[in-house]
Amino acid sequence: MKRALRLGCGLVLLLWLCVRPAEAATHCRSSTAQVLPSLEKISPHLWRVAAITGEPNADNGGLTSQLLVATEGQKVWLAGTGPTPAFAQALACTIRRVLGRRVTDVINTRAAPELVMGNSAFSTARLWALPPVISAMHARCLQCQTRLKARIGAAGASLVPGTIRVATRPITASPPGLPAPFFLGPFEWRALLRAPGEYALVLRHRQDRLVLAQGLLWPGDVPDLQDTQIETLTASWQQLLDFAGDDALLGEQGNLASASDLRLHTDYLAQLRAAVWAALQSGQSFDPASDILALPGFQGLPSYSLRHPLNVQRVWRELEPKIFDAPD
Repeated sequence: MKRALRLGCGLVLLLWLCVRPAEAATHCRSSTAQVLPSLEKISPHLWRVAAITGEPNADNGGLTSQLLVATEGQKVWLAGTGPTPAFAQALACTIRRVLGRRVTDVINTRAAPELVMGNSAFSTARLWALPPVISAMHARCLQCQTRLKARIGAAGASLVPGTIRVATRPITASPPGLPAPFFLGPFEWRALLRAPGEYALVLRHRQDRLVLAQGLLWPGDVPDLQDTQIETLTASWQQLLDFAGDDALLGEQGNLASASDLRLHTDYLAQLRAAVWAALQSGQSFDPASDILALPGFQGLPSYSLRHPLNVQRVWRELEPKIFDAPD
């Protein structure tokens, strides 16, 4: 009798162990998050959630901004929470399953819906951001949420006004005037500008020598110049080069990168600016269908056909008013 009881208990335990991984995987799925997160280990203390190349749409569910997970002792840091609460809930579950710990700290590096709309899924975590990013989120989050939901369709079902959570812990160089370096958890940080007033927080993981540059780098591809300003972005790329040194880089999309990828961005923007300025000086009108401003050296890059026409339009609008101030 006792032997049979022990055998029965053993079988129950064996069955529990067998189904446990399947249960964990099932619990990490979401009926409203069409694109589900997976963690890819890239260094001893770092994992990434790779982004899908392109703009947010119904197919990619808005997962177009790369996320980074870092462990620091018993703490788990997360840079970016993804495009929707449903996605972020699945991400939180995946992190618990893979790392055996909950996220303790979330960093919003910039005010972009693809990076912050999942904040509410991490209700017990401390939520950090630069003061200008916090202000921008208070001012724009509801509008950005509505626009993102329209773009990603059914994947955005969990995007409702009550789910917006804005950072409450400002990242500051305290005391005021303190010279660099600045530290937050396992990271050293710099605040760089994409355009006047539009900040992106750059994070260097000191131990693993990797720099996260969300919103500033698209390795092996054409940069996305939406909501940027030429001189400001060019200066920030140079500051990023100086900050990163020989460390590896991880951008908004794409694989691990190096300084050469940033230099490719600089070359692209310089050539694009020169081409637009020459067209303006010759009296041309903007024609989005024209191939006059094609840049052959970059046509083979994956997102050229998608981003380059938009980048031409962006730079044209910025430079057009200046042609009237140029000396004859």
